[in-house]
Amino acid sequence: MRSILFLFLSLLANAAHADAFYKLVGYKCDRQSDRLVLTYDAAANGAGQTMLEEKTETQWDPWTLIQMNSEGKVESTNTVRKTCKLSHGLYSIELGPIPGSPNTEGRCGAWISAWAQVRRGKNVIYPRTDFESGVGCFYANGEITTRVEIGPDRGRHKITKHPAEQLLSDTTPLR
Repeated sequence: MRSILFLFLSLLANAAHADAFYKLVGYKCDRQSDRLVLTYDAAANGAGQTMLEEKTETQWDPWTLIQMNSEGKVESTNTVRKTCKLSHGLYSIELGPIPGSPNTEGRCGAWISAWAQVRRGKNVIYPRTDFESGVGCFYANGEITTRVEIGPDRGRHKITKHPAEQLLSDTTPLR
């Protein structure tokens, strides 16, 4: 009986220390390096709260890009539309949220991700892509894209990815 009580109390203690994860989606129009950089940053607990407090004017918390109705359900999503002029053209950037569920109080309702798409002129040079691949509210063994660097070479984007489990195990900002 003691071992069952100990196990129960251990599970309660672990549940009480669950991590809260925060995310920011954004971009940097780096004229000095002549590159457009899509960004997706994530951090847990206090580091995540600090990250949100220090966000730039070109970063958004995906939760701020959804509209909720009075019942706590996702009614609509907003898309950020910005431009970046570099020596090799004018880029149109679109960023948007991907809620885990339309019911924020239901299964996966506390999870959110984001997507990005980039055009140069009328050409899509980076198609609408989720920053989290194979990852969801249960954090499968997928990958998280944290940076996409777009330069003058068409189709040669430098993409930085991390294993999803790094997001769960590390409480420092993931960049």
